Amino acid sequence: MRLPRRFDGALMSPPDPLVAGGAGGVGGVDRTVDAALLETIREWCEGGANPSLTEPLRVAGIAPNPALDGVACELDGSHDLARLSRWRGLWWRLQILWRECLTNRAAQPDAPWDCGWWREGSLGPAEAFRPRRPTLLMVRAPDPVVAAALLSALRANSAAYAQPVRVLVVSTAAVAGIIRL
Repeated sequence: MRLPRRFDGALMSPPDPLVAGGAGGVGGVDRTVDAALLETIREWCEGGANPSLTEPLRVAGIAPNPALDGVACELDGSHDLARLSRWRGLWWRLQILWRECLTNRAAQPDAPWDCGWWREGSLGPAEAFRPRRPTLLMVRAPDPVVAAALLSALRANSAAYAQPVRVLVVSTAAVAGIIRL
């Protein structure tokens, strides 16, 4: 039995559910999400990942949008978890971990993704990265040279990825060779 790995905090920091929120909703946070943006990003993320992993790594660009953190929280299950009671939330997380321990299957469409913002700095975490579950890595307006180095580090090991990794470059400027969503 494989032991599950934790969210890769060396590579990324989790999305902030409060950034997209306002008043209301669960716990005083508005958990409404831009449905069109969520559908666009979910469709792009899941392409080449289901029913089998044909594209271990995909890269796209998108203009800055304050709803990105909320979309990431929807993809990673944070919003669902916030709606559950303490014990039901614990049970839900244990079920996810149990599935990860017992199987190495490709991502399921309803499975939560690991989502986060890239922690700029050393490329070592990107070179050592092995996704534990489907992963959406968002990168804020990177310097083109830094973006190329990050993508090169991820591409070098992507053939060995057992789970899909999606890199979303968030920038007003177009980055050479990257499609825009």
